[in-house]
Amino acid sequence: MQRVFGRTWIWVTLGAVVGLVTVGVVALTRTDPTAPSASGRHTVAARHTTTTTEPPTTTTTIPGLTQPPEVLLPPLPSDPMGPGSSGDVVKAYQQRLADVHFDPGPIDGNYGTAMVYAVQALQKILGTERTGRLTGAEAAALATFQYPTPLQPDGEAQRAEIDITKQVMTLYEGYQVRLITTVSTGSGESYCYNTPRVNPTRRVCEYANTPSGRYTFREFRRGWDKSPLGQLYNPFYFNGGIAVHGYQSVPTSPASHGCTRIPMHIADYFHNLVKVGDAVYVFGGKPAQIISSSPISAAPVTTAPPATAPPATTPPATEATTTTTAAPVTTTTTAPPGP
Repeated sequence: MQRVFGRTWIWVTLGAVVGLVTVGVVALTRTDPTAPSASGRHTVAARHTTTTTEPPTTTTTIPGLTQPPEVLLPPLPSDPMGPGSSGDVVKAYQQRLADVHFDPGPIDGNYGTAMVYAVQALQKILGTERTGRLTGAEAAALATFQYPTPLQPDGEAQRAEIDITKQVMTLYEGYQVRLITTVSTGSGESYCYNTPRVNPTRRVCEYANTPSGRYTFREFRRGWDKSPLGQLYNPFYFNGGIAVHGYQSVPTSPASHGCTRIPMHIADYFHNLVKVGDAVYVFGGKPAQIISSSPISAAPVTTAPPATAPPATTPPATEATTTTTAAPVTTTTTAPPGP
């Protein structure tokens, strides 16, 4: 009986040892991330979670327009006051126009063409008659002048806005008004031209429109630039062949072939206020519309006739010289009548 008990005890002891070893192996397997699983694959250890903090979103706040302060201007010596006027009163109004970024030309007290254009721009914004002559009502409005709300309030800091309805262009720099000028845009009339400039191949007819949209200044040409439709002074192109350019005549209404005409004294420096890539917004324009486009018939080639060589000539034979003495002839000459 003791013998049997001893054998039984041995087997129980061996079983306990084996169980402890098995438990240890399992425990090691669970805590060792590189230990192979039952399928022979490695168990991947859990990864630590990393929290990334995104940078705060930056919102650009567009500043409002800085409005000009009110001023006290002298009464007009005559109502209206216009070209030919001169003196300190004219000079005071020239200074006020310049302060609110119209360009009246030199501040010299002489009411000239540049001041006429500046006053016309003011009248276009106010909605008064576009005479270029200052009335008492317009003088009062100029003393308290405030800039209109931009047509593109969320536009770029550097941009030009062309208002076809009012025929005015406003240039912004740093979100603030830099220049206001009268303009003359496309007349809407039909016209035709040959294209391209050099060796034209097509005859195109279209309406003289200045289309609405967003564009960018893309090319400046200094001086007089010859186009199929005439000469453009200091043009800055922004939509194909459409440019902002100087012209001797800037009517108060649309009169161009599609370009934006500005006064010559402003065209002298306008290209220094803008650069390639600056935005141009056009409002109130009609879309471009081509009426017809046809190939130009090539002119017939004229072949010149071959040059004809002069005939070979043989000098005549020298004849003997015969001296003949003729009788003298008497000639009677009648003098013309006197004065």
